[in-house]
Amino acid sequence: MPLTLAFEGPPGAGKTSLLAALVPRLGDRCVFFSEPNVKLVSGTKAPVHPGTAAHTLWYLRSERLRSAALSACAEEHDVEAVLLDRNHLGVLAYCFATRHPDAFPYAKALDYHRQHIAPVLPADMRTVILQVGVTDSLNRRGGRVSHPRWQQWYEPELLERMDLFYREHAPELCPRPPLIIDTSSLTPGAIQEMVAVELALSGVSSEGWSVSSRPLIADAFAIAYNAAGGAAVLGSPVTTAFAYRGGLMQMFQLAALHQVGDHTFVWNPLGSSQFTETGS
Repeated sequence: MPLTLAFEGPPGAGKTSLLAALVPRLGDRCVFFSEPNVKLVSGTKAPVHPGTAAHTLWYLRSERLRSAALSACAEEHDVEAVLLDRNHLGVLAYCFATRHPDAFPYAKALDYHRQHIAPVLPADMRTVILQVGVTDSLNRRGGRVSHPRWQQWYEPELLERMDLFYREHAPELCPRPPLIIDTSSLTPGAIQEMVAVELALSGVSSEGWSVSSRPLIADAFAIAYNAAGGAAVLGSPVTTAFAYRGGLMQMFQLAALHQVGDHTFVWNPLGSSQFTETGS
């Protein structure tokens, strides 16, 4: 049975950096999921009404659809590990922490999770919760906003409430006890070693993985990156381009681009049709 491993935590905890090191190392031995990104959908796939609450409901529904398909996806791709950049905890953490006037209430989000997401989560899913305090979260990200869209993720009050959620509420919302790593006093190498042990316990070898330092956008993806919205939608690159699933991939903070032959598209192992539901 393939390992299903989700990485969670507040901004600056290091989950995306870990995945950026791990996915290229495992290559086709894993199937990778970026976190759902509402900015990449349009038409009937997008929320009917723009706004914070509508977007949150879209994320909740996307998590339900993705969670329900994980086991079949692992079998279809014949891999050792299924790796997720966030699972259901991310949207619940936001609902818990935000004080936006149009926010989706946390109690309703939690109820949706219990009714629609928890029953379809793989029972053996393991979650790695990376904890980080507010000061470290801000310092690791340079302490300033790189794009206006990210403003709220630098607000100390929001980060404090997210930290509280991941420390006190998130563990009981996982299908099995999570691996909790307080990253504040650990080096990236020490965190990688802890995750490598977790992988090895499931028979997944990951020796020799390392993080690229400030990679650039690969020439092969420059046009597609800009066409998709650039940094405002995809974020900055977190890997160089690497061979993956019969083509070339480059991972970004909020998505990944995959190129096969002359075609470049946003990577989604379930296919875009999986994120079109408008019902509950």
